[in-house]
Amino acid sequence: MSRILIVDDNPQNLYLLESILKGNHFLVESARNGAEALDAARDRPPDLIIADILMPVMDGFELCRQWKADERLKHIPFIFYTATYTDPKDEQFALSLGADRFILKPQKPEDMSRIVGEVIEEFGQGRPDAREPTLDEMESLRQYNEVLFRKLEAKVKALEDEIALHREAEEKILLANRKLALMTEVTYQDIQNKVTALRGYIELSRRPENERKQIDFMGKQLEILGTIQNLIKNTKDYQQMGMVRSRWIALEETIRVQMALQSQEHTVPPACDLSGLEIDADPLIARVFYNLIHNSIRYGGTHTRISISCREDPTGLCIIFTDTGGGIPLDQKSRIFDRIAGGEGKFGLFFAREFLTLSGMTIVENGTPGQGARFEITVPKGAYRFTKKTVA
Repeated sequence: MSRILIVDDNPQNLYLLESILKGNHFLVESARNGAEALDAARDRPPDLIIADILMPVMDGFELCRQWKADERLKHIPFIFYTATYTDPKDEQFALSLGADRFILKPQKPEDMSRIVGEVIEEFGQGRPDAREPTLDEMESLRQYNEVLFRKLEAKVKALEDEIALHREAEEKILLANRKLALMTEVTYQDIQNKVTALRGYIELSRRPENERKQIDFMGKQLEILGTIQNLIKNTKDYQQMGMVRSRWIALEETIRVQMALQSQEHTVPPACDLSGLEIDADPLIARVFYNLIHNSIRYGGTHTRISISCREDPTGLCIIFTDTGGGIPLDQKSRIFDRIAGGEGKFGLFFAREFLTLSGMTIVENGTPGQGARFEITVPKGAYRFTKKTVA
């Protein structure tokens, strides 16, 4: 009865392989690493060895090299059985060390039994020796280092990918928490306050002093309902951030569409010099420019002029949005991107900053009061491109 030495540092793998081989009437001895296997084989040589490659103390490659250098062991067939070293170059190196088979895990029990049986039968029919190494010691060590370096690179890449996935998951959790906090604040502050005010006007409208007062109360109720509707709509926009994969957005076309959606009373078209510019971003970036345009029309008047241009510098791209309205008063500049409870919640610029921050961009306002607003959006390199012309 043939005796087989199996080598693997994973107890589950050893148990599974041992069960397969014993089920086919082989005697089985096991070892946890290459050094342990060498000691066992030198003390009592087996008829066949099946070894994993990635193991502590001594890996499978070094085990095979020393196995083939040992006069008592080199004639015994050597099988590699691995789930880690799967590159064709790994197999080529293993065979050049003198291995007789290179098998990838996992194998079906019947397939593994068949392969082992074939090797046992082949060497039992009078073949004098197992495969011999085709490399001298120096070349063997050089290729061994190459194999280890290639595997290390693959491990580092896999680790980097795993870190990137963890970072992405953490960012999603952070965004989800920010969304939850905002929804809680909007629900329990803004909307609840509006509902309280609405109830008050409903009570007053039940016993008005005169018909005109009743009409005024009804108007207030409709105004509050409209505000609540806007709050819900704005929070929905916020909730959608980060839900869609980024894509290349043609910015000038997007801005012109957003301009067309604004008040029909605004008769001055924007001066938009962004031909060919595309931004790698969530399509919700359209909402950022909608909000900027909306603010310019709302606070600058229907005849305010809006200009959008860009310039490149060593750090990336700067998109410049200006209007000819009254500008932002100095005492308000530090708070224009804050979401302030009350009113409609002042979502527009808050949304713009949150969205751009999430997308790796920034926005600042540096206009001169009395001379119009000026917003600068910075886009990092790699997140924009020009498809028709370049920036002058």
